[in-house]
Amino acid sequence: MIIQTGGGPGGPTSPRAGFSSVDATRYAGTSGGRQEIDLPTAERVIQPGDRLRYKIYPELDAALTYTATYAAVELIFADGTRSIGLDQYGNPADAAGQGAAKILYANQWNDVQVELPKGQTIARTVLVVDAPEPGHEFAGWIDDVEIGPAPPAPDGTDLAAYVDTRRGTNASHDFSRGNTLPITAWPNGFNFLTPVTNASTHRWPYEYHRANNADNRPELQGLTFSHQPSPWMGDRDQLTIMPVAAADPLGDPAERAAAFSHDDEIARPDLYAVTLANGVRAELTPTDHGAIFRFTFPAGAPGRHLVFDTIDENGEFTYDGTALTGWVENGSETGRTRMYCYGILSAAPTNFGPTVGGRANARAATFDVPEVTLRIATSFIGVDQARHNLSLELEGRTFEEIQAAANAVWNERLQVMRPEGAKLPQLRTVYGNLYRLNLYPNSHFENSGTVEAPRYRYASPVLPVEGTATARETNAVVKSGKMYVNSGFWDTYRTAWPAYAFFYPDLSGELIDGFVQQYRDGGWIARWSSPGYADCMTGTSSDVSFADAYLKGVPLPDALATYDAGLRNATVAPEATEVGRKGAETGFFAGYVSTDTEESVSWSLEAYLNDFGLAEQAARLAEDPAVPAARRAELLEEAEYLRRRSLNYVLLFDEAVGFFQGRRPDGTFAKPAADFDPEEWGGDFTETDGWNFAFHVAHDPRGLANLYGGAAGLEAKLDAFFATPELAVKKGTYSIVIHEMVEAQAVRMGQFGFSNQPAHHIAWMYNYAGAPAKTQAIVREVLDRLYVGEEIGQGYPGDEDNGEMSAWYLFAALGLYPLRVGAPEYAIGSPLFRRTVVNPLGGTPLTITADNPEHPYVQAITLNTQTYQRLQSRMPPSPPQPRPTTQPRAMG
Repeated sequence: MIIQTGGGPGGPTSPRAGFSSVDATRYAGTSGGRQEIDLPTAERVIQPGDRLRYKIYPELDAALTYTATYAAVELIFADGTRSIGLDQYGNPADAAGQGAAKILYANQWNDVQVELPKGQTIARTVLVVDAPEPGHEFAGWIDDVEIGPAPPAPDGTDLAAYVDTRRGTNASHDFSRGNTLPITAWPNGFNFLTPVTNASTHRWPYEYHRANNADNRPELQGLTFSHQPSPWMGDRDQLTIMPVAAADPLGDPAERAAAFSHDDEIARPDLYAVTLANGVRAELTPTDHGAIFRFTFPAGAPGRHLVFDTIDENGEFTYDGTALTGWVENGSETGRTRMYCYGILSAAPTNFGPTVGGRANARAATFDVPEVTLRIATSFIGVDQARHNLSLELEGRTFEEIQAAANAVWNERLQVMRPEGAKLPQLRTVYGNLYRLNLYPNSHFENSGTVEAPRYRYASPVLPVEGTATARETNAVVKSGKMYVNSGFWDTYRTAWPAYAFFYPDLSGELIDGFVQQYRDGGWIARWSSPGYADCMTGTSSDVSFADAYLKGVPLPDALATYDAGLRNATVAPEATEVGRKGAETGFFAGYVSTDTEESVSWSLEAYLNDFGLAEQAARLAEDPAVPAARRAELLEEAEYLRRRSLNYVLLFDEAVGFFQGRRPDGTFAKPAADFDPEEWGGDFTETDGWNFAFHVAHDPRGLANLYGGAAGLEAKLDAFFATPELAVKKGTYSIVIHEMVEAQAVRMGQFGFSNQPAHHIAWMYNYAGAPAKTQAIVREVLDRLYVGEEIGQGYPGDEDNGEMSAWYLFAALGLYPLRVGAPEYAIGSPLFRRTVVNPLGGTPLTITADNPEHPYVQAITLNTQTYQRLQSRMPPSPPQPRPTTQPRAMG
């Protein structure tokens, strides 16, 4: 093995540099027994609380042996012993242990922390590679080897202190570890507030590491009002504020950019603060519709300016001597309308005018005082409403008072799950995931009344605009009531919406009705609300999301209208591609969506899931005495119709290949058996392959098992799924290797593409194969391995879409999972913690305890006082099903 210093990896989330250094140290060689090489060492006596910490980037070898992951930095002490302890996640910290634990991601920087025995004297620092198989070439990089005290851990009194909002930001369009923004906001708030390292994009405006400067430091280009639900959907109505300490009020984002260190950031739900390399201190804390900013300029700064900007020329800012007003309109266009602002400065600017360079519409305020506070509120209705929002939320309140209010509401949301016996990284993950869950969906309404007598109105994103927007007032149709936006239901129906129902049942009803308002306005609920109707993803998954909540006892303000919105999706062919179900014109009658529609199998299988949920909802509504008697009879008929339709998945099961595949309009399968490859991505499947859709019948797992020959056949199929490696080369109909393919390969669990939502239920299907121990083992491996790196902007194994991947962790850690969304039940797994108290807001408290939780296998379950030693399904037997044939026959 050799090491050399220089350059650094150039992977999907890394510049060609070290993690924080300009250069990194490269290790390379050929495996063959334990190998070690000395690193620079400074003699040191270990003090109480000291830890070894380093960053390591194992390169992925062509043969996929992952040899470079069998590597670690180890300390040799003066007495000849070594620092072979545990890493922060509880894995052996030696080279062989790190490799065996599969804890290190290949082609990614990894953060390793090891507790050290106090009193020992460090004699040598060595890099060790200890792979089990000889003869494999390996290479990787290390950086930031340090020994010192860990920062103090939160004491549990302020749960928001566990949350680092940068979790998931060390990602890119090529490889996702979350693809999030470091959002400071009110829960389910009207706005997000985020720092940006690129103030000219609505896709990835904050990159933790990838876009660093020549000194390998990130640079701040502004603090931004954001409304981004996902970088793939794009942001909209971004308004950026940037403190500039240069002589001139520089407007160009690259010229005004100021370097900073992540160590100098505070990134919390209730507070973002950063001290820039030029000495400027910037702080902000949120309200629902606005924020308060505080900027402190260093003594002797050449100038003191605040630049007001947006990502393009679509905006305007003015100052009338009393207030800052303006508007922006930019970014994603799916229902976007103009956003207005109204702000009050703590000091009058000595000048307000155009910037030097930059966009023509950017403006700068110049000051002759060292500290400036800005209270600013926004509105989609108009400037006057923005001023009213400021008076309700910001007027007369100090920075500290506003932060305290935000902190209180976040702690209320976070306290719903209190694990005991958790490691510090697990606590960061639990509360970081609850934070992400509570960011979405977003309120889209404003109070035009008073605090005591609110009168809510919203600028509708689903109705056509009327006329032209002005500098003072929107051209959107303004209506009374509450609307919520920003949820990708294809992503969120599996776990996020069940989590709202589980943790926040009262709030869940309001959120749901806020989307039913879209149906009342525009005739449909958005498939992907961003904020309006977007032609994106497959399935009308609000149907099953809302049915599931209703069946689990969530009080819906208008249960019948909620069902009717889903029934419209299920029975009406839409005129526009942005709403409803594609392929419905023939699919309603054939029983499947044909290959004339792209991603036809996904459209079909998602429809069956949604029909199942609607059928269960209709049957329950028919028992509600508040529903008119005539309608109750209709509901029973509709329930039977939809229930039978939900079983049509058998029509797409090709016995010749043992997988679901598309059918042409004439009923023949799309590919002959010799040409069908379940490892090919795309085509009839959305963002995955045939393997990951082989189990996409969670609503009828017993019926699915029958297709594979019974429970033993389902178990064998699942075993093959987890044993068949994802090589990330069979891109199928995709023109490139998409990021989900590489992430599925990185998981190293066969075809299990856990980075994307279609795979999230699959491990739980072993429960219906008579092998719950396999569910317990796989789920525990995901919890232990894939939600790591939370202190360096990682923390997720793929896109953290609107809280969905967060909710998966929360359910799995409790030992529960909403496997059959649309049924009032949970699949049983294995609790991660010794004791967890769940206090739902508006629900019944629940305590889950586990003896020996370090072992994932459940021996017996006691519910209240009744003990179960065998898992049993309460699911009714699957109804009779048609056998798949060359010429399918529909049930409906």
